[in-house]
Amino acid sequence: ALSIQAHMNEIQVEDIFTRYDVRALPVVDDDNNVIGLVTYKEVASAKQRMWNKEQKRIRREEEAEKRGVTISDDEKKTIQDRRGSGTTVKAWMLQHVVTVVDSKTMAEVESILLEDDVGCIPVVAEGTQKLIGMVTGTDLLRQHRYYASLHYHNPGFA
Repeated sequence: ALSIQAHMNEIQVEDIFTRYDVRALPVVDDDNNVIGLVTYKEVASAKQRMWNKEQKRIRREEEAEKRGVTISDDEKKTIQDRRGSGTTVKAWMLQHVVTVVDSKTMAEVESILLEDDVGCIPVVAEGTQKLIGMVTGTDLLRQHRYYASLHYHNPGFA
């Protein structure tokens, strides 16, 4: 199942969101256990914080230049290295995420999606937190055939 890891940054996550045309992904540890969830809202917020920090850095450099303070090449390289990395998913992912076990029926999953007012739920193996997949609100619409234009070939819905 498509997922991301806690050590990734906002640029890497945004790339995956764009490449696979998704709006949410589970965050897994090295053993594929679900530890969180990231939606496009968290990515956008993280990118906004990164942009704000960059603007603040630029203003500080300009102010220092006006005062005649110069920044050494080593300091500039350190700043550039830090700038490219962003913050890791672990810092801004949603934690304490609701999951469902793979033995639940779609009716039970639908009930959880509606009651908890969430757009997606990671599916885990019975008795573990190991990621198997994800169920989204769109999956429910497809199942109920409300979204006929969304072609979806999932044997679980056959």
